[in-house]
Amino acid sequence: MKKQPEITDATRESFVTAFFQLAKTKSINRITIREITTLAGYNRTTFYRYFEDVYALVNYAENQFLENIKKTSQERYGGAALGERQFFEMIISCCHQNKERVSILMSEQNRSHLMRKVKENVEHNLRWAGNVTPKKLIVRDIYFYGIFHAISINLQSQDALSDEDLLSVIQTLFNSWYLPEMTKNV
Repeated sequence: MKKQPEITDATRESFVTAFFQLAKTKSINRITIREITTLAGYNRTTFYRYFEDVYALVNYAENQFLENIKKTSQERYGGAALGERQFFEMIISCCHQNKERVSILMSEQNRSHLMRKVKENVEHNLRWAGNVTPKKLIVRDIYFYGIFHAISINLQSQDALSDEDLLSVIQTLFNSWYLPEMTKNV
């Protein structure tokens, strides 16, 4: 007899919740399946029905974040192409929706993995101008990773900038550095 989808979703979420609870005090690379299953109240066999290992669980949580970005984009903008400010406004909003989990996913040890996935999924929102050159690839990556690092730091800071101030910094960087570098014909 198959379990109801609500039960399997609740079980999966129990593992994810347990993982994030542990990640508040422990490096995500040091969290074990035994710790997750004990905290979630399930056995290892049940864990393996949902996830191959802890990294698969992290991957699932990252994909949930990406799905939230896509859903928010669809709800707010109907799937239309976003301007730079709208794009980062939406990202900041999605980060706030589940700040605790996103802060862990954007931690030093996991940030580059998450950023690669985000970049792959939202690259169409980062303006490309003219020929793609090695220099433009570097400029794009510095800008993209720098912005996400700033968002991550701001999320975790006691003295955080307001969203409006953070967006202003992002817009200034875009207009004064990123766009001019990306539109050069060199």
